[in-house]
Amino acid sequence: MVGCKVIIVEAFDLDWYPGWCKAVLKDCNEVEHILEEKLPVIGLEERDVHSLPEETSIAVEVVKDLGDTVEIDTAVPYGIQTQDGKTRFVVRKEMINNDEQV
Repeated sequence: MVGCKVIIVEAFDLDWYPGWCKAVLKDCNEVEHILEEKLPVIGLEERDVHSLPEETSIAVEVVKDLGDTVEIDTAVPYGIQTQDGKTRFVVRKEMINNDEQV
């Protein structure tokens, strides 16, 4: 699995385990997509979100190499999606961390 860079902009429901966060994923056109997910699914713990915004990576599947960009699917492996159910995005290659285990 590869990682895609996102920015955690908000943490909420921290009184309830496991807590939730909002992450911003920017596509290749600089359009921001808001992902809401449980902290452990994003790969974070409550202690990791005290200084926001915070850059991290989420696990994604690269669907297609498009040259300078790649199409990714955030549904694989953890079912991460936007509020309207979108899971496929085209992002710049520099957003992908091939070496990182997520």
